[in-house]
Amino acid sequence: MSEPKSHVDCENYLTIDVFKGFCSQGKTMVMADDDACVKFHPAMKCKQCKKFTPTEETLGLCMNKTVAYPEMYAKTCDWFEQKDP
Repeated sequence: MSEPKSHVDCENYLTIDVFKGFCSQGKTMVMADDDACVKFHPAMKCKQCKKFTPTEETLGLCMNKTVAYPEMYAKTCDWFEQKDP
């Protein structure tokens, strides 16, 4: 079973502060941790990469050698591979 999707994990989510953001598709303010809408598209984050291995709740390893944060954006990472849904 996959983990629940929230706005903060969507590519369309634009951060305003730690609690809320703006949905660029729905043109509405949304709370970061609320359930994602039907326009959800996964953001490229380390936790969504096949090469990321969690070691703790807020830490992990990239390719089993480099420390990485699960919430770190990987949009510019040349090695990013999206996990299967």
